[in-house]
Amino acid sequence: MSAGAPHSPLWRRLLWFAALYGGSVVVLGIVATILRAWLRMG
Repeated sequence: MSAGAPHSPLWRRLLWFAALYGGSVVVLGIVATILRAWLRMG
């Protein structure tokens, strides 16, 4: 990874977007599962 490049290539931007999108989806799924279990326990 070169830190000196002012513009990152398009594929790297798409990779960042895919990683952030996938991570947020996974986090939302985990939160939904925890909330569902918590509501079932309550």
